[in-house]
Amino acid sequence: MLITGGTGGLGSYIASSLLKAGHKVTVTGRNIKILETMKQQGIQTIYWDMASGEDIPAAITFDQFDVIILNAGIGYFKNHHELSKLEIDNMILVNMTIPIQLATIHSRHFQQRGEGHLVFIGSLAGKMATPKASVYAATKHALDGYVQGLRMELQDSSVQISIIHPGPIDTPFIDKADTTGNYKKALGSHLLSIEEVAEKVLDVLEKPKGEVLIPGYLGVLAKLTKVFPLTVEKWGRRFYAKK
Repeated sequence: MLITGGTGGLGSYIASSLLKAGHKVTVTGRNIKILETMKQQGIQTIYWDMASGEDIPAAITFDQFDVIILNAGIGYFKNHHELSKLEIDNMILVNMTIPIQLATIHSRHFQQRGEGHLVFIGSLAGKMATPKASVYAATKHALDGYVQGLRMELQDSSVQISIIHPGPIDTPFIDKADTTGNYKKALGSHLLSIEEVAEKVLDVLEKPKGEVLIPGYLGVLAKLTKVFPLTVEKWGRRFYAKK
């Protein structure tokens, strides 16, 4: 199986867990030091800085994987007018464009083979946006919409399509996204651990589900946002303002 963004906290944990379970694992990432460590552990590694605009490596476009975990993501938590063009472009490219491109390639392979599983790592931001994450949320909303359409297109095939929407996870991602540290501090005990999110991902690999929201109570709030958006925005304003 292939894991994009495999050198991040969640990706590397999932890769190690799958390796221990006896799976053949390939990861892509841009952290050369972590890639080398993973290679020594028996994980196949491919260097790929997705935000650089480089073409998709030929090594991951062939029909050699049965599961693709599209885990890579990038975020900048700033007010919309503070985002640079490069930051906006990077989020659109990494969070939306490349996952769609990879899904297109591997879905074709899976349909020809008669089996396969595409697992997208989305975000609860794809269900409800918050201040200082407008563009990040937009990319995750777009990914969620794409996956919904993809599931329907492939519902009569043997290809499995899943998307997992976790809330904020205690990984280096959140430290880079919000360099002030305010968001992480405000979340407190609501911050998810890598282990609990990885467990849900591994569960989906064993028993495919179309969609999983983590944690459940925030999943309920995300659904209420769709029905009563203005009410939820007003109710959550005090908490959101802490970001």
